[in-house]
Amino acid sequence: QAWLGWTQGLRGHLLSCPLPLSFSEQIDTNVSAFLPDQNLLFSILPRDFCRFNLTMPVIEELDEDGNVIGAEEDEEEEEDTPEKVEQRRLWKKKCEQMAAEEKDRVAKQFELGEEHKLQGNECLAKGDFAGACKAYEEALQDLTLVGNEPENRKKAELANLALHLNMALAKLKMKQYDEVKYHCSSALLTDPKNAKALFRRGSAQAALAREATLFQEAEAKAALSDFAAILEEDPANAEALRESNRLKAELRAHEKDLARKQRETWGQVFGGKTVIEGEEDEGPPPPPPLIRPCKNTDKHLVAGGVGVSIADQQGSTLLTDVTLEFREGWAVGLISDDSTLRDRFWKTMVGKVPPAAGEFTVHPKPQKSGRKKDPKPIDSNIMLGAAVALTAIMAATELTPGIPAIQQWVVRFLVLCMGYLLYQGVKYNQDLKAPLSIHFAVASKENASVAALGAQTVVEDLLGGLLARQLSPTERHERVVTLLEAAGYKGLHEGSSKRRPAEKYERRRIKDLPEDQRRIVQALVCIAQRPEVIVMDCALEGLELEIQARLLKMMKRMKQECKTVVLCMSDDINQVVYLSDTLIIVDASGKCFGEKGPTQELLERPRSPLTEAHIGKALEPRVPSAGDGKATKRKVVGEELADECAELLGNATLEGAWIPPKYT
Repeated sequence: QAWLGWTQGLRGHLLSCPLPLSFSEQIDTNVSAFLPDQNLLFSILPRDFCRFNLTMPVIEELDEDGNVIGAEEDEEEEEDTPEKVEQRRLWKKKCEQMAAEEKDRVAKQFELGEEHKLQGNECLAKGDFAGACKAYEEALQDLTLVGNEPENRKKAELANLALHLNMALAKLKMKQYDEVKYHCSSALLTDPKNAKALFRRGSAQAALAREATLFQEAEAKAALSDFAAILEEDPANAEALRESNRLKAELRAHEKDLARKQRETWGQVFGGKTVIEGEEDEGPPPPPPLIRPCKNTDKHLVAGGVGVSIADQQGSTLLTDVTLEFREGWAVGLISDDSTLRDRFWKTMVGKVPPAAGEFTVHPKPQKSGRKKDPKPIDSNIMLGAAVALTAIMAATELTPGIPAIQQWVVRFLVLCMGYLLYQGVKYNQDLKAPLSIHFAVASKENASVAALGAQTVVEDLLGGLLARQLSPTERHERVVTLLEAAGYKGLHEGSSKRRPAEKYERRRIKDLPEDQRRIVQALVCIAQRPEVIVMDCALEGLELEIQARLLKMMKRMKQECKTVVLCMSDDINQVVYLSDTLIIVDASGKCFGEKGPTQELLERPRSPLTEAHIGKALEPRVPSAGDGKATKRKVVGEELADECAELLGNATLEGAWIPPKYT
């Protein structure tokens, strides 16, 4: 309103100014002398003034020789006078003032937009999605009034990109999927390859396809197109790959169901089954292999076993002819109902227990270019000669009479120092010859007991003592609090339902924590060590769904950013599929792997009846809670955990700086 009033006042002032008649003829040549931005003049002058006084062509009459009639009189009339010079000076000053006011106004619009954006971010973090959308809409309106300067428009477009992405996230949480598509498409106009916009639009389209009465193929294919665009730019994007595989499985199931209905319909019409030509002449195809090749051969091999046999403490064989590789940044899931087999499996695979047969090897990390070569052992002959020389010097000093006592003590001291150096050399050679080992950590129910963690141990001291020593006490405290918040730690008393923030309860003792909170702390103990391998043996069983999802997302981030190997074992396939890249189904009766391969491929096309049985068990209808009505059937394996993990997308605590630093 202030801008409109100022513009109308300026227009009235221009119309009342006694401009010379020749001003319209001289505007093209003289305007640049006193007006730095001609666009500003054209935007503030009245429309009729611009049309008739600025753009109307000058019609001139010529004589027979081509000279302008009355040109001399016009030149005399157009001569500058003190009044005209003063008018132009005042006009230039007025335009400069207006340009400065316009610059201040635009800066204020950007400040308002940023203020509303921060308000929206606060509402989004608190879960007030409607309030966040309202604040983001106000910010978008603020940025529409920044003028037409290219620099300002470019800055506004970048700000609008972030606003549309945040709006899409809030609308996705509110399940307003059409609005999500609109805001993501608006963001893609500015950045056509933005991964967040593509993923959120794809998620919205996938939700529209699923929630319709009939599965919508068009929405599903559009979502797959968005996920494919993400994977084309970043093939390692696990979220896009998981959602794409999940949607492909649902689309295939829909197509199979549709084909089955068509066969039933046409079979009733024609009274028989259509046989494809040549199908009856072909023999049965050979059974596909149950052990599928891995697709992670480009990653560094941390450890591996070939032809390994695993036995229990009594020597009874549990598994035979096991071939498995652990590679950096890779997760292996193992499904078995036998707790003893799971325990002996991970102990054998990390080298804690020797295999009953076969070979298990730990591989050294590859050296980066520019680093020193591998250390070599010290020659044993040199150390033996040094030991003999020291013995001779010591004997000569002690047996020779007449040597002063001070010299004897100096020689003894030197001999002692040399002996210590020889001892360190022998130890150094032994360390080089010792087999490599894996730094691992185990999260399980047994390790979360009060006795295992220490009854009198304080939570902050337990976690802080495992962090890198270069952290200051303040940094160590903050890192512990961010770890606890990311995992959903509440620090409650037994039987208490009141939630308290993590930063007030990091000083609690282990004995005062309920079992679920001790299990959270025990999982964080594994993360704080930043090991090469993290073993999860039924570590999520019995925990709240939100806590399970938080711990899975933390393990996934450790896998991606710290190159940690994760071995996730359970008797429930639902707790394994979200994190694992390779899935193993153990056939306990046959003492071998029932089936092994890439997780999504194994779930979509199982080849073993044992795998089909586990998948069928995982897809059993959910047990309804009080007041929920009928039980609903799961559509895909691990659907509940996957949905909970999707709800935590963009969570500030999970995306915070809780990753343990490396030791220095």
